[in-house]
Amino acid sequence: MKEDYHHISVLGDEVVEYLQPQAGQNFVDCTLGGGGHTQSILELTEPDGKVLAFEMDNRAIKASKDRLKKYQDRLIIIQDSYAHLKQYVKKEDYKPVHGIVFDLGLSSDQLDKADRGFSFKDHGSLDMRFDSENQKLTASDIVLNWSENELSKIFREYGEVKQVDRLVQGILAWRKTFLKQKQKELKTSMFVSAVLRILNIKESNLKKHRIHPATQIFQALRIAVNSELDNITKALPQALDILEKGGRIAVISFHSLEDRIVKQYFKQMSQACICPPESPVCICGNKPKIKIITKKVIAPSAQEISANPRSRSAKLRVAEKI
Repeated sequence: MKEDYHHISVLGDEVVEYLQPQAGQNFVDCTLGGGGHTQSILELTEPDGKVLAFEMDNRAIKASKDRLKKYQDRLIIIQDSYAHLKQYVKKEDYKPVHGIVFDLGLSSDQLDKADRGFSFKDHGSLDMRFDSENQKLTASDIVLNWSENELSKIFREYGEVKQVDRLVQGILAWRKTFLKQKQKELKTSMFVSAVLRILNIKESNLKKHRIHPATQIFQALRIAVNSELDNITKALPQALDILEKGGRIAVISFHSLEDRIVKQYFKQMSQACICPPESPVCICGNKPKIKIITKKVIAPSAQEISANPRSRSAKLRVAEKI
């Protein structure tokens, strides 16, 4: 693997345990990242099982190609969003599909590199694009150009920010001054400082906060830039459609908005009758499409959290097509 790329896949043992890869089977990794989940699957599906992997981040693709060089004949990497899952499965004539994994979190590399805009400590541009080559919209574009209503909507819906009105009014006032200064770009550290001033929080008092005050704001911007909630909403039905009966979908999420989408979709697809509550007898004829395997969400072990603190918010849900 490239020396300057670093990422640890979370819940690796649990993903393998629930997907149950067997020799000769085919899987889809919708979020290749550093290639940890894909490598485990390729090892267990030898000699001829394959993985079709999606990844938008060019750095991750380069690192994974290097890491997974010995499996190159059994690995197909697509540089595009998993929102187009079904399109590429058809294009590659990739079947049958026995299991699918989504790991929806940011990679350590994205958080640690000072030119991506994902981290509060970042001194680079406020960017946040997963694919900096093909995506156009950046977090800077949103902060500096979007309307009051648009900003309020993403901070309320994607960040669940409590002081939305105060935040947005503060950003609008701050950006007038910023734009007058005609600076070439908005640095992440500059925006963090502005947010703290708007919320009247001194940097010297940050240790008093359980999480950084800008956490939900950054989450909202990142989700908006990368259409994250729309993408998982689009991808789950496609995943179920291409999956073989008996195949499993494993989804790792890192915040409540993503997890809620997965939980509700699994619940909806596992229901038999979908008649209105007032209907005395079932007339819909609907049959459950999946069986929920993880009745309770699976979290990382204390040992994994100790080794990789960033895994602490991970949640795994698994369902099987019937």
